[in-house]
Amino acid sequence: MKKRAVIICILLFVVAFYFTYTGKTYQLKDLIKVDEANVTRIEVDMDEGKRVVDDKKDMKEIVHSLSQVEVKKSREQDPKFDQAYWVKIAENGKDAYGLTIYDHNYIKAFNFKNKKQDTYTIVKDQKIDLKTLLSTK
Repeated sequence: MKKRAVIICILLFVVAFYFTYTGKTYQLKDLIKVDEANVTRIEVDMDEGKRVVDDKKDMKEIVHSLSQVEVKKSREQDPKFDQAYWVKIAENGKDAYGLTIYDHNYIKAFNFKNKKQDTYTIVKDQKIDLKTLLSTK
């Protein structure tokens, strides 16, 4: 009887840990450490072409908008998509991060410093509308 109770407790702990880990959401700024003051250039590559942003105010607005997006870590390596955007953020003249945004559902973040890539799922009901953000500039 004690053995069964111990096994049940262990299973409950594992299940609770699993749901806590997989259900946790983060703001993108907690996962991608970009200092808005040091951003010197942002390149955005879309279907309509490439856009380079080097105005401090515009860069700050784009970084701020991206940093507020809530995401969860994902195990999806090759997300299916119809449209993708590539965003490259440079700090102090050096490439810092590359973000690939897939259909407003996934973000792949590549850190140029440590050559590490992670995939995140964008939490429902959020959109990263780069076209609108860039068209107002």
